[in-house]
Amino acid sequence: MEPLLTIIVPVYKIKEEYLRQSIESMLNQNSEEYRIILVDDGSPDNCGQICDEYASKNKIIQVIHQQNSGVSAARNSGILQAKTPWITFVDPDDWIEPDTVSTILDAIKGDAKSADIIMFDYSREFENGGIVESLNIGSGFCDEELLKACRHAPFFKLIQNGKVNPYSLRAIWNKVYKRELIINNKILFIPGARRGEDLLFNADAFNCAKKVFYINRLFYHYRCYSESTTNKFDADIVSLTKIEIEELQRQIKKHNLPDSVINSLNCRICTRLYSCMRLYFFHENNPLPKKEKIAEVKRLVESEPFASAIKKANSEYLSLQERIFIFCLRKKLYNLCFLLVKVRDKKFSMKLK
Repeated sequence: MEPLLTIIVPVYKIKEEYLRQSIESMLNQNSEEYRIILVDDGSPDNCGQICDEYASKNKIIQVIHQQNSGVSAARNSGILQAKTPWITFVDPDDWIEPDTVSTILDAIKGDAKSADIIMFDYSREFENGGIVESLNIGSGFCDEELLKACRHAPFFKLIQNGKVNPYSLRAIWNKVYKRELIINNKILFIPGARRGEDLLFNADAFNCAKKVFYINRLFYHYRCYSESTTNKFDADIVSLTKIEIEELQRQIKKHNLPDSVINSLNCRICTRLYSCMRLYFFHENNPLPKKEKIAEVKRLVESEPFASAIKKANSEYLSLQERIFIFCLRKKLYNLCFLLVKVRDKKFSMKLK
């Protein structure tokens, strides 16, 4: 039978045990109507050889070896190489349930046949256990209200029934995309966007999609261990944040989105400032003295688009910590911002243990 689904996996400098667990979980499926594309993005370790090892034993696996170009370029290579009508993504340090492919294919052949995007549940995996995140509704097509919320969520948060739902509309690994939607609308990952590349992809995809189907089943396990790249020192995060903001502003214009989304983006800009402080300015690996760190933060906060976003951000859906952080920015209480980041990091590191 012709395959219906391709799983695209960007591979770069992953622990061997994680990569093997991920690939084996994708192979351990009770279906043959799918393919796996492993994109070795010039990994300097044994990752490329491990990919070739599995491909030599499993005809459903294709390996692409390319010069290191970043995760966005790696995923784009997979999209352009895929031939199936549906595509999905798995990160190389995560894993999926054994019935993932068969259940998705059943939906594609049945109730979800006319969908543009399919979503499902996942678990955030910490070293001491997992936390399942779900839409908490029955399987089926999203109604107009939820579809609107899904289109707006990549710009800040998912608001479902008047409340914040932590279910991720930014991530790509809990979704399946009709390849026709991606190709016809020229939706690809932005190579220069090394952070937030998935939410930029989804901001475009969901605003192009007409129908979104949801499967109320846990399929995906997202690893949130301390060595995750989302928690590492990043000296480029300020420039990457600016790329992300500019692209989200472009998406708002492209899809003629309402003022409520512009306000959501203002809130997101403020939270991205928090990430800049956590992963660069106030990170323990930043060698600058505290006084110089605070001076750099002040310069960034007073520049655009950050200064305007701080003034305009207004959302009842901000958490207490986010409200306190924005208050500190408005009052120029940068030493207090420093303490907020340090307290948050301590709590987070305890959660990871």
